[in-house]
Amino acid sequence: MTVTFDDAALRARVDPVRARQESRERVTREGRRFGVVLGSGWVVFQSVVLVVGAGALAALAVVAVQFMFGADGADLTTVVLAVLMVLPLAVGRIRSHLRGPREREIEEYRLEQFTAANGLTYSTGELDPERPAALFGIGTSRVASDIVSGPSPRPFEAANYSFDTWVARARMPRVANYVEFALTGSLPPMVLVTKSPAVAASGWEPTAPQERVQIEGDFAARFEVFTTRATEEPVRHLLSPDVQAALTAVAERCDVEVVGDRVYVIARRHLPMAEPAYWEWIEDLAALVSLLEVRGRAEQTAGVTEADPARRTRREALFAAPKGGRAAAVGCLVPLLVGLVAAALITKITTG
Repeated sequence: MTVTFDDAALRARVDPVRARQESRERVTREGRRFGVVLGSGWVVFQSVVLVVGAGALAALAVVAVQFMFGADGADLTTVVLAVLMVLPLAVGRIRSHLRGPREREIEEYRLEQFTAANGLTYSTGELDPERPAALFGIGTSRVASDIVSGPSPRPFEAANYSFDTWVARARMPRVANYVEFALTGSLPPMVLVTKSPAVAASGWEPTAPQERVQIEGDFAARFEVFTTRATEEPVRHLLSPDVQAALTAVAERCDVEVVGDRVYVIARRHLPMAEPAYWEWIEDLAALVSLLEVRGRAEQTAGVTEADPARRTRREALFAAPKGGRAAAVGCLVPLLVGLVAAALITKITTG
């Protein structure tokens, strides 16, 4: 399948100074200056609390080790070791604050240039978006970001999405990426919930009166299917072997909802929308929706063919776990262990 988007703007080198200037003008134009300053301050406050809290816990751990090896209590060694133990965390947070805004400015610049080149529209965000999918009817602090919409390859809207759910008094931050496609005809309402073990919990459920439908074959191991009793047979007809194969190939790690004259494909994580592979995936999803429409009209389906293995590899990389999480954890745990061992050795030496 040929990519119809011109992705040159996503591949071109970006001048950070120009991206920063464009970002400042955009913030002023959209009246978001106060919100940006407030958000940045809140992030800094969270980092300070995190580092100070980690430092206090590190100091308590050092004191406990010192008591175990005969020390009378905390001393200057306690403070020095605690500071050294949390230093990698503090440095990581500072680097993130310095690098994060610059990377965000470049992403916005790329998306703005990309959408202009392809006749699309771009918005940096929308609070409490109203959409007919069940995902948008739950939670609090609902924000859609990097909203891109346009008429080609068929009317669509794509964005990253964040919201909070609550379990008792515990806040559970949730994220998603959604792609909405407009239908030219009607399809029976249904929800496909991925069973892939590589994705996070969804935080949302199909709404009543939809209920689970039993589907035979390998497809049942990949998706749970929900619809109303009145539309159970039309949904079974819609999910032909060709359609099942296409859904598995293109959207196995996503939930799919057909509601009204819209189809939503929902990934349970933010996706890098400034990557060319994301827009290849959008093109593949458009072909999938066309296949659903053809099947819904009871016409012969030809499936979605894909002869480019590299394209499939790039698409799979979109959903890969973010790198650096394990390395960051190890980078913080190693100083912790070294600090505790050092506390034991120093105490043992000084107390004889």
